[in-house]
Amino acid sequence: MAPKKRPETRKPFEVVLCPKSKKSRSAREPEPEAKKLCVKGPGCSRRLDSGCLWEKLTSLQVSPPCGSIVRALHQHKLGRTDWPSLQKGLQQSFLHSLASYQIFQKAAPFDRRATSLTWHPTHPSTLAVGSKGGDIMLWNLGLKDKPTFIKGIGAGGSITGLKFNPLNTNQFFTSSMEGTTRLQDFKGNTLQVYASYDTCNFWFCSLDVSGKSRVVVTGDNVGNVFLLNMDGKELISVPMEPSS
Repeated sequence: MAPKKRPETRKPFEVVLCPKSKKSRSAREPEPEAKKLCVKGPGCSRRLDSGCLWEKLTSLQVSPPCGSIVRALHQHKLGRTDWPSLQKGLQQSFLHSLASYQIFQKAAPFDRRATSLTWHPTHPSTLAVGSKGGDIMLWNLGLKDKPTFIKGIGAGGSITGLKFNPLNTNQFFTSSMEGTTRLQDFKGNTLQVYASYDTCNFWFCSLDVSGKSRVVVTGDNVGNVFLLNMDGKELISVPMEPSS
């Protein structure tokens, strides 16, 4: 009676490069273009050339960027899509969706270009827009009423920064080429001047406000940054000069 074969332990899958020697190759066998690849697996032994291996690898590659932004982000989160591919996918998705976009509303109250805008922090349909001439418009997109309009000084009054006051949303901060950073209301009144220049050679070109820290930060055209509290007191003045 023949002895029973013991079950073999399953060996882990392994790939080993084993090129044939010239001596063992028959004369009729053509010279391979690439080294043969021996694939050893449980219960089988077969050979795959480099072309077959490449087909196997390409079959595992991720498909081109998909049309869904959500799916593209999900693929990137799983590590199946690199960042350049994700960017390309998001751009394609956005461009594809442009065909369905339409103009909801439009207004042309300014005689110069719009230079800044900001959304109201608590009313999502309300927008404040500033112009190159210093004009400011408060526009509620949900109402058909005429937008609130504040006339600027014209040439030289360009609004470079525009932010609602987080402590009182009926007020807003502006920085301008007029040379001031100030607090205003929508009746056109200047409530407080936070920073000012008395010359046209210097002006303020940036602005931000932190309601949590209760500070105002503004920067001028020569690289100075000013940090002030809500009372207008200067806390820090930093010249943003390049290091030598």
